[in-house]
Amino acid sequence: MYCSRCGSWNAQEARFCWKCGAAVTPPAASPPAEPAAPASAAPSPMGAPAAPAWGAPAAPGTTPGTWYGGWFYLSASGLATAIAVLAAVAAALFGIGAGLGLAGALEEDWETLDVSGGFIGFGYLANLVLGIVLIIWTRRITGNLQPLGAALELGTGWAVGSWFTPIVNYWFPLRIWNQAWRATTPGLPVPIGWAWKGLPAPALHWICWVGWHVGSVLAAVGVPTEDDTSTDIGYFGFIGGAILTASLALLVFVVRNLTQRQDAFARQHLPGLQVAGTPGGARSW
Repeated sequence: MYCSRCGSWNAQEARFCWKCGAAVTPPAASPPAEPAAPASAAPSPMGAPAAPAWGAPAAPGTTPGTWYGGWFYLSASGLATAIAVLAAVAAALFGIGAGLGLAGALEEDWETLDVSGGFIGFGYLANLVLGIVLIIWTRRITGNLQPLGAALELGTGWAVGSWFTPIVNYWFPLRIWNQAWRATTPGLPVPIGWAWKGLPAPALHWICWVGWHVGSVLAAVGVPTEDDTSTDIGYFGFIGGAILTASLALLVFVVRNLTQRQDAFARQHLPGLQVAGTPGGARSW
């Protein structure tokens, strides 16, 4: 049954809403009534149709990705594609910078190192834009868990704020990715609640995250400044750029894999979501 305050789904035997804490009163039983002419559902917040009961078929004409439990489900696949493009651009820039950094260090050529630093600098600009889109994607995959009835340790506020909070920004975004992965494990019941707790998350998430941060620090050392007196800084640019290039490639895999996993889980459990290519040609996302 749905909470009358926030619209979140709760188990039939629940006395209080898991999300807002309001008392939940089960609907009173009523005697069977004569079938009435179908009436249009009252609009819910944001102008979306009212949420149907779990497992109920979608009403005719329902737009895929309708309003469930206080969140409008929308696949993050478009954001995942944007991340892939930006990551490819950044990886190319860091890769070129890494190669030039190695060449400059071996030949002790400052001009080559200056060019290497330029490519690494443009790589950081691409990385900045990539980070903005990645924050939006992180919020999207976190919010998409709400229609599935998942109890969240870190909600949509942390999905954005954790990137800008000192110290915790080194591991909270990764925890949020792992939370989304665990909460869409095939076989979990819906509503999910806390059933996702303790489930495994891929080690690849950690490798990608740590490599991205370590590579960013090392590559910055490889950018020449007026105070540098040794061309050995080119080795740092080479190592950092190479790590960043590999980490960005892993990031594309992580983002696309997690997005596809969430979409597959949602298509299975959310009524009203249709798979692209099904009869009628409706697109899901």
